Parts: sequence; C-alpha cells; structure tokens
Amino acid sequence: MSKNKIIVLSDIHISTNEPTNWYQKNFHEPYLSAILDYVIRESDSIQELILLGDIFDSWTYPPDRQPPTFTDFLNANPNIFGVNGKLNQALTALQGKVTYVNGNHDMEVAEHDLHQIETSSNYQIKYCPDPIYYVQTAGGKKIAFTHGHIFTMFNAPYLDTEISPLPLGYFITRSVAYMLNKTLKPGQTVADLQGQGAPNSMNLQGLVSSVDAAISSGSIGLVNLVLDYIMEETRIPEDEPIILPNGQTTTMAQAKEVYRNLQNKWVSDYGISATAKSAIADLNGTYIAWFAQRSAIMSDSDLIVLGHTHTPKLGITNGFVKYANNGFECPSSPDIPPQGVTFSVVDTDNCQASIYQVIKENTSYQISPYSALPDSVIFSAISMDYSCYVTIDNSNGTSTLNLTQSNDEDGHYVVSPPQQIIPGQKIKFWLQDYAGPVGTKGSVTYSVGGHSLTLTYACPTGLSKNKCSGANFYTSTDGVKWGKLNEIKGWGHPFFVKFVL
Repeated sequence: MSKNKIIVLSDIHISTNEPTNWYQKNFHEPYLSAILDYVIRESDSIQELILLGDIFDSWTYPPDRQPPTFTDFLNANPNIFGVNGKLNQALTALQGKVTYVNGNHDMEVAEHDLHQIETSSNYQIKYCPDPIYYVQTAGGKKIAFTHGHIFTMFNAPYLDTEISPLPLGYFITRSVAYMLNKTLKPGQTVADLQGQGAPNSMNLQGLVSSVDAAISSGSIGLVNLVLDYIMEETRIPEDEPIILPNGQTTTMAQAKEVYRNLQNKWVSDYGISATAKSAIADLNGTYIAWFAQRSAIMSDSDLIVLGHTHTPKLGITNGFVKYANNGFECPSSPDIPPQGVTFSVVDTDNCQASIYQVIKENTSYQISPYSALPDSVIFSAISMDYSCYVTIDNSNGTSTLNLTQSNDEDGHYVVSPPQQIIPGQKIKFWLQDYAGPVGTKGSVTYSVGGHSLTLTYACPTGLSKNKCSGANFYTSTDGVKWGKLNEIKGWGHPFFVKFVL
C-alpha cells in the first residue's frame, strides 16, 4: 500500500486541565485518542502526521497564575504524552514521520521541548522552525501547511518588545480567563459552557467596524480601542497584575504601551488594506482565506492547509488555489453538535484535502467525513469578487520573459506579476478590485526574444464584458471549467484567464 496520506491536527489546546482551559482531559481526551488510534490503524497509508499549531496552550490561565511549563503539560496528560501514550504509539507506527509547526498559543514551544516527550523508540518529533511547512508530492505538486496566525495582526509573533514574541492577542485571552475564573461555578470548567474555544466567549463583532474604520482613517488609537473593549467586556482592571510565562509581571495598561506601534508597523510593512484584513481575520475569521490564497500563490503552492480560526472550511468559492482549514479539536460539550472535533486528511496523489470528524456513538468514538463549507476571499455573501486571476503558462516556451511594465489601471495587485518567467514555468498572479463600482483592469508587458509581449485582462462591473488579449488564452468564470481556445467568457466574475505561450 502506498503512503499517500497526510494527517493534519491543529488547535487541540492541551493544557493542565485547569477550569479556564479549553481542553479538558475528561471530555476531550477520548476524541483525541480516537484520532490518534485512526492514525495508528491507517499508518500503512500515511506518509506523515503534521501537528499544525496550538497543540499546547499556555494562554488560557487567569492573570494571577503563572502559566505552566511544557513539562507540566506532559505530566498532566500521560495518556497522550507518556511512554505508552497515544502520541508515542502514533510516532512509532509512522516510523518518526511526525512534524510540529508552531501556532500562537504554543509559539514558545521549541525543539528541546518536544524532545521531552517520552518515546519507546529512537524516533522523535521533527520540529519545523519556519511558520510555513512545505511538502513536495511525488507528482510534483507543492502543499503548504501553516497555522494561520502569522497572517493576523493581533496574534502573529511580535518581536519589537521586551516580552517578545507574545502578541496582543495573548492579553485578550488572559483577560477572558480572568472573567471566566470569576464566573465559573464550583466544579465547572469552560468545556461546560457554550461558545468556548470559538475562540473565546465574547462576541467581537462589535469591534470589527470600529477596527476597520480606525485603520482606514489612519487613527493611531487601534491598540487602545481593542484593549479598552476587552477590559470593558471582561471587567479586568487596567492595573491587574498579569504574570507572564517567565515570571515577569505586567498589566493591561502596560500592554497598551508595549504594543503602541503595532498598527503603524503593520501598515508600514503590508499596507492599509492588508492590515485591516488582518485585524478582521483575527476578530471573526473573515479574510483568513484571502491571506491563505495570497500565500499559496506567492509560494507557488497548489494546496494550503490552515488552522487557527477553529472553523473547518474546504475550498474557496471561485478561488485560485485549493484550500482547507482544519477546524479544531476542543469544542465545548454543549457545542457538539453542530461543532465537531475535526481534522484534515490530505491525499498527496491528487493534492486534495478532506475534513473528517470524531463522532461519539454511545460509548464509542468513530471517525467519519465532515461536510465543511467553502471559505471566501471577500467580506461577506453580499460582496462580489471582480478579481482577475491570471496564469501565464510558459511550459512549452523556449524563451525567458522579463517584466518591463505592469499596470493596475483598476484594482490592485494582491500578488504582483513576477519579474521573470523561465521556459517550462507556469506562474500565477492576482489583481483584485477595490470596494466600489469599478472592477479590475490591468496589463503586463514582458520582453521576450527581442520583442515585447503585452497581455491585457479586465473584469469590469455593470454591463461591460470581461476582456483579455495578447496571446493564446483560455478563460473561465468559475476557476474550473476552461472554455475553448481564445474564447472569452464575457459575463460573470471573478475572471480567470490562462495565457498559453
């Protein structure tokens, strides 16, 4: 049997089973054990298990509690991490083919920590020091795996402070734990409450429009806006001592000062539009697929798999790449169903992802397919995407193309045309419209073999038709079914065009 499957787990949030921890051993461990039993059982067909971030969680603790150490996590969960634990059994069954990628709640987990996990063999979990882990399939496809927090302003590692790499989101989670610690009844945990791990108990929708407006207007008060909102919702005092993992103590008031340049740094590095999207992606998950698609195009990946949002997704509506979001493995008891304990299975033969779930049937836990909805790169169902998704196929070409000019008359390049396209190469780029009634229109000019080649493309709104010219092409408005050679799909959006040289 060929090993053509990759199993992806993320967002387990294993801690020490304190009342404010999302993961509770008594409730969640049977679900996690069922997944690892599945991995062991199917190991002959599995080439790798990827632990895609937030496997551990040092954030969900009240401010007056110093977060536990990695050793504490292991000791609190011996059925998973002990020498006879399920993870060691999976590691042995897969002959060491297990890879760890950091998330935000476990961003300080390092290679030496993973070496503490007891094993009964010489195998050890492989640590990926980079935020994105790439796998090249036997068929020449490229798959990207990343937790997803690196795309979000409030949860990406923030290195410009004395408490690096902790991001602003760390203080949001500690504040929520403060509130829960005050309101939980004796014997109750957050796993007994609705809406936990989703990713928190608060409705942050009220922040979305305020944050978007603050970034778009250039207001410098974004950090204060967010932390003031959190303090009001959780009732944490501004001067409440917060004990950090290293034993240092800080407060919400001090956090405002620590992160005062966060917004300006993101705008400087990524621009206003991407910064606004990154903040909204943090607050409600919207736009996470926008970042996933951009990252996949830029890295020339055929499929990208994320976690972080705790919402399983499969595909992007009229997207340019294949996409999956893993969901999470620590929903609260009253949330199951409709939420599920989900994970991903990637078939490397066809570069396709599927979402699976664990279902409790009486006293047993079964693995079954999960029907996840597709995500979107636009804000809501009432928005429309008038992007031009452009492919230039130089697979059969004999000359190198060198970019001399690119134009974005209408819209903006999310992924810019490359400076060079060599023979045998197929490249992609993305022109997206701005909010408003215009759509997109652009062009690129390449020098090739002593002459210029100009390619044009447009996806306008209203009664104007889609357009493209400059070389042989195929077009589509659904990203899947290409039309006939040099036939323009004039109506519909977004507009996909593949120039064949």
